[in-house]
Amino acid sequence: MNTPQNFKDCIGEKYVYENNMIALPVMIEGLPSQIEVERYALNLKTSFHISLVCVGKIIEKHNISIPDFEEKVVKDFFEFGKANNVFLKHYRDEFRFVAHNERRTVVVMCEVVNLSGFFDLLNKKYDLDLEYPPTHVTLYTLQPDAGIFLTDSFDIQNFTKVIEAPEDVKKAFGL
Repeated sequence: MNTPQNFKDCIGEKYVYENNMIALPVMIEGLPSQIEVERYALNLKTSFHISLVCVGKIIEKHNISIPDFEEKVVKDFFEFGKANNVFLKHYRDEFRFVAHNERRTVVVMCEVVNLSGFFDLLNKKYDLDLEYPPTHVTLYTLQPDAGIFLTDSFDIQNFTKVIEAPEDVKKAFGL
């Protein structure tokens, strides 16, 4: 289940599977190609997505040893998605600078409809205590297209800080 093609066969065209995560691609236009934040020149990513379920990081952080857990989660998402459309509701006026190890990024936080229901399903079905993820889109990176996983409140608290986004960035979001 580690290949994008297998995932596409299961999920369809709306979502993508990369880096052991289920993601929702989004289009964002009108952003400047580079911004400076915290004395770093950050470059615009070449494509954008919302990480919905970071299966690999969930397995790692929670020491999950359930056999074929990743494949099961993908199948669960497919079934859940048939009855519950998971989609971007809106972007929030909340931009964050993210620093972890040598990586630096800027993200915009967003609201995703029906994703909390999927995490409720995972928690109940697999007897887990997973947090609803801090949904966001990585906009700018120091290293080309190298994002930083933000999967829970620990990551938000320890790796991010709220920033005032440049006006041309806010304008691209209608903020």
